Amino acid sequence: MQNRVGNTQPRNKLPAHVRSFGFHRLSRRALCLSGLGCIVVGLGLHATGVVGAVQYVGTNYTRPAATVGQTFLVRQNNFTDAVSWSPDGKLIASGGIHAPVEIWDATSGKTVLALPSHDGVLLAWSPDSHYVVTAGGIEPPVVGNGASSSALPHAVSTATVWNVHTGTPLVTYTGMTYMNAVAWSPDGTRIALAGSDGSGPAVHIVGALSGKRFLAYHKQVVSRLAWSPDSHFLVSSIDSIIGGAFKRTLQIWNSATGAIRWSIPGAANALAWSPDGTTIAYGDSETIKLLQVKTGITSVNSVLHTGVPLLALAWSPDGHFLAAAGGSPQFPDPKGFALVKNLQTGSTIQYRGHTLTVTALAWSSSGDRLVTSSYDATVRVWDAH
Repeated sequence: MQNRVGNTQPRNKLPAHVRSFGFHRLSRRALCLSGLGCIVVGLGLHATGVVGAVQYVGTNYTRPAATVGQTFLVRQNNFTDAVSWSPDGKLIASGGIHAPVEIWDATSGKTVLALPSHDGVLLAWSPDSHYVVTAGGIEPPVVGNGASSSALPHAVSTATVWNVHTGTPLVTYTGMTYMNAVAWSPDGTRIALAGSDGSGPAVHIVGALSGKRFLAYHKQVVSRLAWSPDSHFLVSSIDSIIGGAFKRTLQIWNSATGAIRWSIPGAANALAWSPDGTTIAYGDSETIKLLQVKTGITSVNSVLHTGVPLLALAWSPDGHFLAAAGGSPQFPDPKGFALVKNLQTGSTIQYRGHTLTVTALAWSSSGDRLVTSSYDATVRVWDAH
């Protein structure tokens, strides 16, 4: 695992050592097996037809009266497929198709910092809110200037930790050939990167601020992952092809040794570990399931009846609420949804405002607001409940 460290690059400029790394060309089949790869490729190829002018449209926001279940703030951000709220509650990071990753004020909506990124970028905050890691993504095919218009998009093979106060890169990881999931450990020491390396499908556990690789976990393709609150375990959605059939399982494994604790049959387009560490919420299709970590017993918590797949789950900081979002991952879907379920009463609040697939969501640290991103070219901050 290589890494490069630097802190002298000009603000908001992509440093030369990040620009210089080569990209690895993948087949469409390989991208599809990467979980999110085929989704991002499709969006990269067809974004112009979906949203009109494909360009970053800047910071436009409104601030209506804050009431329960209502929109607090709206930003235009082109196709946004990644969003993450800083643990201190002050900032939100978002990234999308043909747009930079932006760090912006969670109250005013004003941009604090813009970082260079790629379509389909992955995002995660450090627990102390000083850093953001951007990982992977898809580089669109180069056309014009003599380049072949039939060239395929290719995966971006780097992950970079950025100082959000200065905009400078701290560490760049180059040990993966592509990535489709990233998560920062709650204790702040490690970052998990899922995708593939030169040996095949892998999850790399690396030092967050050093670039040192602690573990290379080589199993089937991992499309989703999340840390346990104590940082001792990871839960992953495992994709595999057995006997010509596509199979998905949920695995809980030791982040230091790779030893598997539980392997549960079932699909997981989305997963999230509860703040108290006792339960994992996961789901595919229209069903949310709860896995008891101690026993390995799974129960159905909710059938959403949305008619579209679940794409994102997030626990409220107090563990009393579970937020869910979704829609078709392959194309902008007018049935996209966002909701919050009260796990104590069973009641549900719908958040209506997005007009297409809702791709990601995150809670504020105070638990009173929720941010969602959508293919409708907006990021919305809501009064949660």
